Amino acid sequence: MRLPSSIRYQTKLVAFLLLSIGITMLAGLYSYLSIQNLMDDSVETFQKNYQLANAYREVELMQKEFETYFSTSSSDSLVAFYNHSAAVGSNIEELRKTVTYTERGIHVKNISNMMDHYLQCADDAVRAKRGRMVDNYTQGYADTVKENRYITRYMEKMMSTDLIGSAERYAEISRNVGQITMFNNLLIAAVAIFMTVAIGFFSAEMTRPLSQLASYAQEISGGNFDVQVPENHTSREVSVLYRTFRLMAANIKEHVEELRQKQRIESALSEQKVNNLKMKTALRESELLALQSQVNPHFIFNTINIGAQLAMLHGDDITCTYFQNAADIFRYNLRGLDTNATLRQELENINAYMNLLQTRFGDTVQFRQQIEEKTDLLDFVLPRMTLQPLVENAYIHGISEREDGGVIRLAAWEEGDEIRVAVCDNGKGMTPEKIEELLHVDPEEQEQALRIRKSHVSGIGVDNVLHRLRLFYGRTDVMEITCEEGETCFLLKLPKQVMP
Repeated sequence: MRLPSSIRYQTKLVAFLLLSIGITMLAGLYSYLSIQNLMDDSVETFQKNYQLANAYREVELMQKEFETYFSTSSSDSLVAFYNHSAAVGSNIEELRKTVTYTERGIHVKNISNMMDHYLQCADDAVRAKRGRMVDNYTQGYADTVKENRYITRYMEKMMSTDLIGSAERYAEISRNVGQITMFNNLLIAAVAIFMTVAIGFFSAEMTRPLSQLASYAQEISGGNFDVQVPENHTSREVSVLYRTFRLMAANIKEHVEELRQKQRIESALSEQKVNNLKMKTALRESELLALQSQVNPHFIFNTINIGAQLAMLHGDDITCTYFQNAADIFRYNLRGLDTNATLRQELENINAYMNLLQTRFGDTVQFRQQIEEKTDLLDFVLPRMTLQPLVENAYIHGISEREDGGVIRLAAWEEGDEIRVAVCDNGKGMTPEKIEELLHVDPEEQEQALRIRKSHVSGIGVDNVLHRLRLFYGRTDVMEITCEEGETCFLLKLPKQVMP
């Protein structure tokens, strides 16, 4: 390794940078201080001229409104006069702050005093005018006009003098800016020549190994990870760069091999995951269809038997209605539980079922229905035979065990991103233990209960409905059961969007 050469190269580079930075900073500092002084002088001159010009303008506007008021007695002119009078007073205070012991400072002090007296005369004239003192305001008007003319002439003379002084000052500033610009240009040219020579000297030693290293990097970017990078001893820095590049190339090659292996493993796992998902979906659909396949044919026999007895006891109208409702229920069940239904179809089936109960048991069974008046609510899709088992449960395990009967209440409404359906009864009620058992029934116990349940018309109980809803919507919180104040309620919380 050429260690001494590398040290000299480093020293020269640092010295070159420090010298260039020092020269540039000195030139910048000199330029900044020079321009800052010129800017301060220019700003001061501008502010003085602006204060005087602003005072002159306000005096002119005040005089205009003063004369307008005396000729028209307009209240608007009077308000404007007082506004401009206040502005002139502010200008007087600003001018007095700039008074110095110079010729211009004496002039500024004089004009401030004259403006102060002018304000007093104008104010006295206006007061006399408003007090209808003709002689006083006539004399005051004349004095005010006279002072205004004298003040404006005096201010115009001062502004003319300031303009000439500003022109002379501008010429001086221009000369100074020209000198500063020439000095900066020469300094920049010298620094540029020095930096060009130094950069050419140093770059000649640096560019060759770096260009070779760039060609190696291009080969690696093209996919050739087997490129061989030799050692380089041009300087200590370049040697470290080449050694680091060789390590980086080896790490990249190793990382690429790991990524390819990981991609192969992930591809195999992804294919296996897809197959498992397909199998799980098929099992889920099979389970749903199996749970929805139960219809108790014994109900058809009982319905027809009771219809025959009613035909003998009452006559054609009641018999016709009864058999029509029975046929509707039978037809609704024959459509198959492997298809879904709308809320409208479920409600029509419930109405037919309740008509059968009320025909059979009379006033002991009362049915009340409250559906939110929304067209799209009735078109909501849910699993077939969801509501009838809940209504059956309300009758069989609720009001049927009361001698005086009871009321079954059904309500449906939209709440947020869910459709809510409630089936309530005022029957014998339900214990908390039974509610907990229904909501957290074991799958094996549920399957056994499905095989032995025969008391329901549909052959489907609350646990079956709960399980089917959980499978259909892909979530567990689809049902709440409460028993409060003598009323048992089954509340369905059905999401509008079904999970895929």
